[in-house]
Amino acid sequence: MSLESKLNGPLGWLLAPLGWLYARIAAARVQAYHSGRKKSVRPPMPTLSIGNIAAGGTGKTPLLFAALDWLHKHDATVGVLSRGYGGDEGRMLEERFPHVRLIEGKDRVDGLHKMLAKDTPELLLLDDGFQHLKLQRDVDIVVIDATRPFGRCFPAGLFRESPTALMRADLVVVSRADLVSEKKLLAIWKRINKTRKGKPYQARVEGSVQVRDLRNLTTGVCVPVSDFVGRKVQVAAGIGNPTSFHSLCENSGMEITSFTRFADHHAWCKEDADGFNERMPLVVTEKDGVKLRPFATVQMWEMRVDWQFTKGVETWERCLTDLHLPVRAARIEPLWNAHDPEGRGVQ
Repeated sequence: MSLESKLNGPLGWLLAPLGWLYARIAAARVQAYHSGRKKSVRPPMPTLSIGNIAAGGTGKTPLLFAALDWLHKHDATVGVLSRGYGGDEGRMLEERFPHVRLIEGKDRVDGLHKMLAKDTPELLLLDDGFQHLKLQRDVDIVVIDATRPFGRCFPAGLFRESPTALMRADLVVVSRADLVSEKKLLAIWKRINKTRKGKPYQARVEGSVQVRDLRNLTTGVCVPVSDFVGRKVQVAAGIGNPTSFHSLCENSGMEITSFTRFADHHAWCKEDADGFNERMPLVVTEKDGVKLRPFATVQMWEMRVDWQFTKGVETWERCLTDLHLPVRAARIEPLWNAHDPEGRGVQ
């Protein structure tokens, strides 16, 4: 039985008072930063944080990659500060976005100083930065998993903060919207907007992941997911919400013969790889693939996914456009000054 299943039973109720205490302590910490009792640092460039209130497994990484892709298409130089849990998401980022400056480490303020010592990107992204209040940000985006939107805080549940923390969010994005009913989505948004009292009503911004392709871990060959429709496969996942990956494989038409769950950010080793049937394909997440690769056989594949908005893409793009606007203005100003150094065009 998984930890989540245990916490949904009697164990969770037993630990509920500790979860309530954890939530109160987390809220007091936030208030200490807002009041100035705890000091924070403002980066010298527009800063966006993409995070969550759950302990991982919300689909945040695909959304982060969607933001990086949008900013790259709009010619912005971007730096990313990441905690670097397990070393998997950072490797994925470097493979997909080699032009992005990535600094990993627990201390994001120290990471910012290291980044600025080498160069100054036009924009800064904080990966999983909602609770990292030592660094100020201009926009806070929070991802809520539709299959597990709310719950008790540690140690009674898998959440870092209570839903009241959403009052700090500038934008809430609901992920895995394709895996739940419309009725449940409406209930989630009703609670989100009720919790964000005092803030403007937020229209629905929702999305899910779509399969890009399957990449062989030994040859690097990529094939469309249609090549695996009807095939018997083994599936393994070391992510925060492995059930969602099982659903993704199943909905892609694969016949799953076994499903192995590992802890989030699992450190794959040769013994793990040797434990699977070498005559049948093994499909893992891209996060798992970057660590399984040294021990992989020709039957091992990683499923690569991209974020796809199903509602509210205009709201998302407006958020990024507003963040990017000062960068565009900073580029235009020196060009204009060179054209009109005495300001004669200004009346």
